Amino acid sequence: MVKTYLLSSFSSSMVAEPNYSAEHTELTEDEFNELKTEAVAVIRNPAFARLLRVPVCRKYIQLREGDIALVVGTDGGKLRYDAKSLPPELSLTFEKIEIKGAAV
Repeated sequence: MVKTYLLSSFSSSMVAEPNYSAEHTELTEDEFNELKTEAVAVIRNPAFARLLRVPVCRKYIQLREGDIALVVGTDGGKLRYDAKSLPPELSLTFEKIEIKGAAV
């Protein structure tokens, strides 16, 4: 079953397949917001959870072929864990990572 996850970070260790390829696509905020409505939120950073209005979730996930990771990040610095809003010097970035079949 293909799943879409909302994440505040992405690591290759999250992917179950040992050799895989991934398609990375930058998203606009509107595109991200539209796609995130169907996503399972796995946000470990409490500041990102507050900004996205989702609960903090520290569970471990394994992405499989076909799964999609919607990743929110920052440009201009790191978001402090205690932040209640986005500081003016930072902006959010949005990316869609689709796990493809095994890489050759």
